[in-house]
Amino acid sequence: MTLGQFSATTAILSLSLSLPLTPPVHAQNAPVGNATNAIGELVIVRTDGVQQRLQGKGNVPLYEGDVLKTDSSSQAMIEFVDGVTVALNENTSFKLLSRWEKDMPVVRILRLKQGEVWAKTNSGPKRFEVETPVATAAVKETEFNLKVQDDGQSILTVIEGVVSFGTPFGTCPIRTDTISYGVRGKKCTKPAAADAKAAKSWTEALRSPAK
Repeated sequence: MTLGQFSATTAILSLSLSLPLTPPVHAQNAPVGNATNAIGELVIVRTDGVQQRLQGKGNVPLYEGDVLKTDSSSQAMIEFVDGVTVALNENTSFKLLSRWEKDMPVVRILRLKQGEVWAKTNSGPKRFEVETPVATAAVKETEFNLKVQDDGQSILTVIEGVVSFGTPFGTCPIRTDTISYGVRGKKCTKPAAADAKAAKSWTEALRSPAK
């Protein structure tokens, strides 16, 4: 399976990304995670076009191929079964994908079309990637924020750990409390100092325990 036109603009065109995204038969109907909280409304579009919505706290199963969307007044939180937590800011849309490699743990992938996400891998190293129109952030054990501008520019802020941030022109290791920019047709920028805690301030209401 090829990634078609998306491959021309998506970062890190390594051998591993050329492997099929089709899940094994036993995994096709298994949830990959759950939507657990929405401020406003989270829209989940299934592969058959059916839509499901979450408002407030809940536990809505998520599956391979689902598209998740928030509007201009909504945020949401999801949790993968293997211990990755992701928050969606307003006006965000991404598709849930996975990559299976022989004798390796599954790689969870967010194909981020627009908007902003915060992600944290919990309980040890996890294989997790966020693809944008111009860059890919690949992580194992970290916390980061990634925003896609209208022109596709991708802004990565690493809150904790190291993120491998790449475009077709090269990959940069971005470390704690630094920021890097991925733009079309160029290598990601050198990491610069950043206020990492401020980058995730928009997630506070989502992450606060219920009263």
